[in-house]
Amino acid sequence: MLNKSPYSLFFAFLISLFLSSAGYANQAPDQDILEYLNGVPGMEAEELDNPPEGYRYILIRYEQPVDHDNPAMGTFKQRMVLLHKSAEAPMVLATNGYNISVSTYRYNLTKVLNASQLKIEHRYFAESRPDPLDWQYLTIKQAASDHHRIVQAIRPFYSGKWISRGASKGGMTAMYHRRFFPNDVDGTVANVAPQSFGRLDPRYVTFQEEVGPRACRETLKRYQREVLKRRETMKAYIQTYATENGLEFNLEGGLDRVLDLTIGELYFQFYQYGDLEYCKDIPAKDASDQELFDFMLAWGPLTFVTDSGLEQYEAYFYQAITQLGYPRLLTSHMRNLLMYDPNDYSAYVSEWPTQPFDHRAMWDIAGFAAMKSTNVIMIYGDIDPWTAAAFFIPDSNRRGTRTFMVKGGNHGSDILTLNERDKSRAYSMLEDWTGVAPQDPPLMLRSLSVSKDSARELEEEGLQRRPL
Repeated sequence: MLNKSPYSLFFAFLISLFLSSAGYANQAPDQDILEYLNGVPGMEAEELDNPPEGYRYILIRYEQPVDHDNPAMGTFKQRMVLLHKSAEAPMVLATNGYNISVSTYRYNLTKVLNASQLKIEHRYFAESRPDPLDWQYLTIKQAASDHHRIVQAIRPFYSGKWISRGASKGGMTAMYHRRFFPNDVDGTVANVAPQSFGRLDPRYVTFQEEVGPRACRETLKRYQREVLKRRETMKAYIQTYATENGLEFNLEGGLDRVLDLTIGELYFQFYQYGDLEYCKDIPAKDASDQELFDFMLAWGPLTFVTDSGLEQYEAYFYQAITQLGYPRLLTSHMRNLLMYDPNDYSAYVSEWPTQPFDHRAMWDIAGFAAMKSTNVIMIYGDIDPWTAAAFFIPDSNRRGTRTFMVKGGNHGSDILTLNERDKSRAYSMLEDWTGVAPQDPPLMLRSLSVSKDSARELEEEGLQRRPL
């Protein structure tokens, strides 16, 4: 709660900012990491049980200003999870674009560098939400400033190099942080990070019309149409599923809109998290109602249009509508069967933002990425629809920048899904940045395709099973 006076908040923030900035240039202090963290003004750290072998497992909450330009506007507590290896090991700064889980999950980049890891929850998600919730302060610069203060506060303890890492919106967040504070870290690895230009970016439609074999695309389109032709039956299946699983759909437009949003996004999601080998599993026109529904449940974002799903991700949709932009879905082949437009994002926010879309934000980021970025690795999958809006970063030895494409890769593409030649190049870049020779972990995650057991893995990676 924002229960402090504006004046006390202002002076407390100035003191903490001075102390964290003053310590940034120091070498690693000769003290325990937990003691150090609890000595940072505004920071609370708690050691948790059952850490990974060789690590310490610490939950952190850090008081941040709601508005970095005006500390008198109040504060909120931002949640983080630190897996501490040593003061000398590299640090992977994991800029998650959403909520985080309090877990000991280590990203592949952390494993290959044998690094410490600091996983950060994005402002306005889960526990890292201001109260009251004033949406005007949910901007890419405010979030970048959150990360900057965190680096200023914690990096002085560590002598090892820092590499930021993110996937999807987390990768976008890492690039925004680099744009505003390019020297906070020594390098960045951004996986499957899109850069949309405006609302309903048409580049995505072109990609969806060309991705994969034509036969698979046409089969998927026929499936979508068949589901919509059986509208009343599919609505009954959705209602039964909701009742059995304690889900609520109070979306304006009812189950008709739930069905249209779910089936409208299914084509995008099939390629986002699927594999071309799954084309053979698409139900035929004469499939049973149960088969049609089961496939929709596996590949469509049904649970994301529940009341709880919409609440959980409203902050993302606010950002998409005001600054980040978002894709146009391919829907022309089923337009005559839809009652509600899947491209209408008003369904995803409780109130449409009053401010106009900030077109300058992403063009500014694009200019930085293309012209000024240094020490950046971008990784994409060539069947992932988000690749339609890939960042343009030149392959430059001088700047230390390179983009890698995973053949047959989806939205789970990362450094361990690269072919051996590209992985060797990426490892060489990481060694140049950190002074540490990357090593393959004993058990490697080679792909991240959707299965009945994949939801937890997707959440841990900072990915989401819908186009966002």
